Amino acid sequence: MLIAIAILGIGFLIMVHELGHFLAAKAFGMRAEKFYLGFPPAALKKKFGETEYGIGFIPLGGYVKISGMTREEELPDDVKPRAYVAKPVWQRIIVISAGAGMNLLFAGLFFFIFYWQGIPEYQATLAVSNIQVESGAERAGLQQGDKILAINGVFSENPEVLRDELRSLPGRSVVLVVERDGRQLTVPANVGTNEETGEGILGIVFDAELIGYHGLSFTEAVSASASDLRFITGEVFIAIKNLFISEQSREELSSPIGIVAFSSKTIELGWSFYLRVLGFISLQLAIFNLLPLLPLDGGHVLFNIIEKVKGSPVRREVFERVSVIGLMLFALLFLMGLMNDVQRLMGPGFELQP
Repeated sequence: MLIAIAILGIGFLIMVHELGHFLAAKAFGMRAEKFYLGFPPAALKKKFGETEYGIGFIPLGGYVKISGMTREEELPDDVKPRAYVAKPVWQRIIVISAGAGMNLLFAGLFFFIFYWQGIPEYQATLAVSNIQVESGAERAGLQQGDKILAINGVFSENPEVLRDELRSLPGRSVVLVVERDGRQLTVPANVGTNEETGEGILGIVFDAELIGYHGLSFTEAVSASASDLRFITGEVFIAIKNLFISEQSREELSSPIGIVAFSSKTIELGWSFYLRVLGFISLQLAIFNLLPLLPLDGGHVLFNIIEKVKGSPVRREVFERVSVIGLMLFALLFLMGLMNDVQRLMGPGFELQP
């Protein structure tokens, strides 16, 4: 079920992207022949007016077919004035950029909703969620899901009180009262010492439970979402640069499989986390599509600008050759991301913590 929701969410972002192209084309009087979510062959299709709407069998994207995207396309005489290539360059650039613009708009909207209504509030519990390797907790035999009820006779329902007790006992032996499977156990343990602070450390992480949501004021939410857009945009460009110079960055690359798996995991953490992740993915779609490489939108923008500067269209042969290079690059990145995701699925998976 979570996988299905994640796929629908990404499908929505793709639909939003294509809707940007579609609305801009309509606004400038171009003829949009097809509006599809997914790629043909069509699973469902229906024609309304001059546009065929459909869902393709291949759920890897979507597209809008605008009449006259190439000069070689044969069109009826009444359609030629409405063809893409017949419109001014500035209108073509807006139509091509409108998809990324819609993704950017929705990314900002999702971030805004998160800060305005959906910042999660968590409360630590007594349950152990993680145990540090080779720690006093591991050597004592503590397990995930154990509840720490007391330390050296100090009982408390507040995990912070128990943390303070541990911090005050570096290098000491303690007796824990632990609840496991409904039974209370007495567990001896040795507290380690944090080398940086000198405080006691047992090597456990207390779990946390969601207790509600809170939000910022309208203006604060707008400011926070704008900051997110700026910061994440910068980080995405750094990540793109690192793909060419850092093996670690290439190992972190994901395919659509990984994106769906990661998205489905965030749904478990709450609706606001998922909404924020959708905003992040939407922003990535906007940035990625505006890279100046064919067949991406940014490549079409670049070739339109070149046409404007030189006063004539780029030769079809050049356009096709550049497109082949771009497709080969994207195929390589897809295969790298797919291999990484397969290794994750066979290993640690896509686990997340709040």
